[in-house]
Amino acid sequence: MSEAVFLKGVLAVLSPMSREDYQVHYQRWINDREVVRYLVRGTQPMSVESMGRLYDAMEANPGEFELCVRDAKSGAPIGITGLHSIQAAARSAEFRVLLGEKDFWGRGIGREVLQLMVAYGMEMLNLNKVWLGVSTENQRALRSYLNCGFVEEGTLRQEVFRNGRYYDVRRMSMLRDEYLQRVEQWPTFTSIQTQLRPSA
Repeated sequence: MSEAVFLKGVLAVLSPMSREDYQVHYQRWINDREVVRYLVRGTQPMSVESMGRLYDAMEANPGEFELCVRDAKSGAPIGITGLHSIQAAARSAEFRVLLGEKDFWGRGIGREVLQLMVAYGMEMLNLNKVWLGVSTENQRALRSYLNCGFVEEGTLRQEVFRNGRYYDVRRMSMLRDEYLQRVEQWPTFTSIQTQLRPSA
């Protein structure tokens, strides 16, 4: 794989996001209604030019951090992940992930990416809290987050309008002490220890 590897798991590797990733791959994924079915993103068509502007805005914002998710075997781009709304004073950030290549759904890649990104936030950015929002209709994602140790904070009622109806959104989070209690149980722990805790 020629792309620089930022974090590496068993199923996927995370590399820096390029303009091409945004304008070629992300643009295609975000315009796929099945991919963005439960998401706030994708409510209007996105052109290559508009995706370029989004990339520039993201690169210029220190509170936004995104990586390209690549298949560990082939190196092909399959999604995007990131930490958003990074608050230095509160030591918190929002986690997001989008797997755009549907052939890779249901393989546990999203869970691996979640664990790697939470670990990066806690170990390298010194965060105290990583939070996320997930549609209550997305039962697979809800189960995955709960299994990883995320805690439900509450429900945002009728937060998203998609597919001709409103969806509730479940707010979930993980605190630093909860992370430290769970991380050694994660399948990614060896990777985390090697890459983010090299002196451990």
